[in-house]
Amino acid sequence: MTAPDPMLERLRTLAAGTRGSGGAAAPRDDVDHVDHVNGVDDVDAVLDLVFAWFRACFRPSRAGGRSGVFHYEVGTPLGVRHRYVAVTDGTCTISRTLDGTPDATIGVALDDLVALAVGAAKGTDAFVSGRLKITGDAFFAMNWIEWFGSRSRDSARPGGETA
Repeated sequence: MTAPDPMLERLRTLAAGTRGSGGAAAPRDDVDHVDHVNGVDDVDAVLDLVFAWFRACFRPSRAGGRSGVFHYEVGTPLGVRHRYVAVTDGTCTISRTLDGTPDATIGVALDDLVALAVGAAKGTDAFVSGRLKITGDAFFAMNWIEWFGSRSRDSARPGGETA
């Protein structure tokens, strides 16, 4: 049995703190949850953790030589934060700025992003309900799940492996 990944466990703790009873997303009118969960009061530190997890889950073999840039616009209590995930030549890099134009922009609230990262929410459900918005090349944005793997609540592992 593989030991739990500490990064994933920290994200799960954050996600659990933003959930209502029964594990469903707590109803809300804003996004003032994650920045106060378990003493975390730095939105950028939470974002850095989420995107470090995404980078750890990147599966270069699934990208198959394709490349592009995902732009995340994350709604937080401190305003919108931006992260760029660039895939080029089998590598994944994360940055706060971008020279150029992203292929797709994904808008999501911070607590929804954390829930998506740990598998407590599904991207399709968030999209259909309007909690996740895509602009730009929607077909490119759909590469995310293939390139970065499923966020299964019970089996998420860096590299897309399952337990």
